[in-house]
Amino acid sequence: MSVLAEADSEDLQSFWERYEPKPAYAVVHGPEVGLLMIQARIGGEGERFYVGEATVTRCSVRVREGRLGTAMVLGRRPRHAEIAAVLDAQLQDPRKREHLMATFVDPLWRRKQEAERREAGRVASTRVEFMTLVRGE
Repeated sequence: MSVLAEADSEDLQSFWERYEPKPAYAVVHGPEVGLLMIQARIGGEGERFYVGEATVTRCSVRVREGRLGTAMVLGRRPRHAEIAAVLDAQLQDPRKREHLMATFVDPLWRRKQEAERREAGRVASTRVEFMTLVRGE
């Protein structure tokens, strides 16, 4: 689900348009946009504190076979959340899982990994190394 939720919306839509046959489904809830309060801990320890809010879109669908799929994505992306929810329901079917992993999840994961590598390279090119000199007595 994290791969589907974090995927680029245009990439997800592009894969969805080529996917056949599209499953019949009914929207149960949403897609709707809301806010989540983000909490953190310094260093992963200590007392929690509020960092801020994040806009999210969530959606729940039921496919014809009766399985319920849900998705929550960052930002205002109702179509993205709906597609991800349908795929969540379809991925629960063992007969469809392998095909969907090869069609959607694996290619989207590879694109995400490549984007992260490009970003790491871009950031690394601006890295500054500091060193401290200590004077002797």
